[in-house]
Parts: sequence; C-alpha cells; structure tokens
Amino acid sequence: MRAVILAGGPGKGLARVSGGLPKTLLSIAGKAVIEYVLDAVIEAGIRDITLVTDKPSYFAYLKEKYSRVLSITVKEQVGKEVAGAVLSAKEELSKGAILIYGDTLVPSTAINSLVDAFYSYGCPVLMVVPEMDVRLYGAVKVNRRNFITEFIEKPSKHLEGYYAFGGISILNKEIVDLIEEEEALDKAIRNYLSKGGKLIASIWSGWWVDVGYPWDILEAIYYILNMRKASLISSSAKIASTAVIEGPVIIDEGAEVDHYAIIKGPAYIGKEVFVGANTFIRPYTSIERNSVISSYAEVTWSYIGESVTIGRGSFLGYSVVGREAVIEPQVFTKLLVESEGIGIKVIKEYKRRREYHKIGSFISAKARVKSLTILKPGTYI
Repeated sequence: MRAVILAGGPGKGLARVSGGLPKTLLSIAGKAVIEYVLDAVIEAGIRDITLVTDKPSYFAYLKEKYSRVLSITVKEQVGKEVAGAVLSAKEELSKGAILIYGDTLVPSTAINSLVDAFYSYGCPVLMVVPEMDVRLYGAVKVNRRNFITEFIEKPSKHLEGYYAFGGISILNKEIVDLIEEEEALDKAIRNYLSKGGKLIASIWSGWWVDVGYPWDILEAIYYILNMRKASLISSSAKIASTAVIEGPVIIDEGAEVDHYAIIKGPAYIGKEVFVGANTFIRPYTSIERNSVISSYAEVTWSYIGESVTIGRGSFLGYSVVGREAVIEPQVFTKLLVESEGIGIKVIKEYKRRREYHKIGSFISAKARVKSLTILKPGTYI
C-alpha cells in the first residue's frame, strides 16, 4: 500500500516551543517527529510515501535519508487546513492509500490493525482512540458493531461516549470527492454517512501520541525512550571516569559528560551536549543537540530543546524548554507530581482534562528565565 502523510500547517500549539519550526520537524530524542512516523510506516511494510506539506524544501532531506527503504514523493499543499492537504493527494487517497497525520506517533501495529479492518470490512476506516478529550482531536461516535455513526472535527465541548479521531484513516473516492465539495473533512464524512455509506472504526487502545502541545512532548518521550532496551554511547562522546551511567542511556556524537555527573535512563543526551560536573539527569529526559546543562543541575522527565542553556544548580521537572532558551542559575520547578512512577498517569489525566494536574513548566523558544525564579506548576514563559 501507499501512505499519504500530512506534514503541513503551522503547529500553533507548539509554536512557542519550536520557534516557528514545523512541529513535524521538532526533534525528540535526536529524531524529528516525522521520522518516527516514517519508521512506523516502514515497520508496517509500506514502502511508497506521498508527503504533503506547505514547506517542501524543509522535508527534502527525507528523500535521501530514507532512499534505501522508501520511495518518497513530496507534494506542496495547494489548499488550506486538512481538506486542502487531503486534496493535494486526491489521486492516491481515492485509490485507498493510508492517510496519516504527520504528528501522530503510534507503533506499527496500530497501522496494521487499521489495514486489517479495511480488508475485513471492505469499506473506509478511521482509527479511533478511547478516553481522550475529543475537543483536541475530533469526536467519533461508534455503534455496537464498530460502525461510525457520527464525526465532529472540532467539537466545542467534551462529549462523553465518543472516541477521539486518531489521525490515521483509509478513505475512498466518494469521501475524497465529498471533501472537495464540502471543503471540510467532517462535513464530507457526515454527508457520506447520510447517504448510507459505511465507515468502520479501528479502535486502538495501545500507546498513541498526537504531538500538538508541550505536554504531548513529555508523553512522547516516555514511549520513545521506553523502546530503548540498552545503552548506546557514541565513540566520539567524552565520558569522565567518575561519571555514572545507568542504562538505557543514549549519548550521541560529540557529547561530553563531566566528572561525578549521574545519568539514569531511559534518557537521551544529544549531539554536542555538555552535561556538567555533579549534575543529575533522571529518567525520561531528552536533551537535544548543542545544549548545556551546567554543574549541580538536576533534570527529571523533561524536554530540553536544541541549544538551550540550563544554569548551575537549577532544577527542572516535567517541563518543556524551547530551543535557544536560557535558564539562569538556581531556577527551581515546584512540582505536584510525587514520583516518576505515576508520571505518565498524571500526563494522561492532564490531557484528558479529568483532573487538572499541574505537571511542570513550559518555556518558550529563546526565552530567558532569571536566576532564583520559582516556576510554579503549569507556568508558561
């Protein structure tokens, strides 16, 4: 099969963290979000890709990087929103190509389940996810036979009993034609259903992350790093003899870990990153390339973007720091999360809006946090 991956759009929910970079190119644990999507597609056995984006030049590198395993065609998006992106690959989608949103991270088994449902029922299929706040993802109503009876792309309120649209589907020519007519995905699907069209739900209860907001990055780190089972340290990395590395830890090219630093995995230390003396890096931390973690700092379950500086003696927990931000010395995150063991539960509850946990702070790209600042839970800077 062929897959159509949508990689366009400004990514407003992550704009302050990414600094204007397309969210699908945001690096997590050393790889762009779009690359994790491509890896899942490859594992699912798909080799032909049409990538739709409003910034074709940003994604040109993928054709060379994946040239041995994928045939990638990059198309420029010709219209606005999801409808415009879909219609940019109208021919492929009309013939049953898999449609994947480029910010959707899932294991390959989710894609395989969707394909199985398509062939089993012989009709279009949407992947849906239970127990999510449907306001963020689109609401899907499913009957007892797993057929979809209603689809609302942007509901104004949370709807109990609805599934969230999981960003992966297989459409047909009739639905694609209706998208062109209605200029909206949800209107097209409602029109299709009103005419008696059948649409099956592939219910996915495994891990799934739609990387649209800063807290999604924290969840993505959890699943991405948990896929690592052993440490991997580049031969060009410099590790002091007194440093302690407890795996699985990935230390990338040119990174340096100073004396008495402690890194407990799963964790990622990016290219050319410096980890200072007596620093403590706890699990589920991703430190992207060219960042500096000064001495006596402590970081737990956080995302440190590219070229960030964390000052001496600072503590960051369950936080996201945008690229090129500066955290001055002795900045402290005040946490309500008791332990790493319940961290993923807290993040999920925060996303579902069932309980308003405050999980950390979100620091914008190029922001500066002054020394001795106490970052209260849920702080945006």
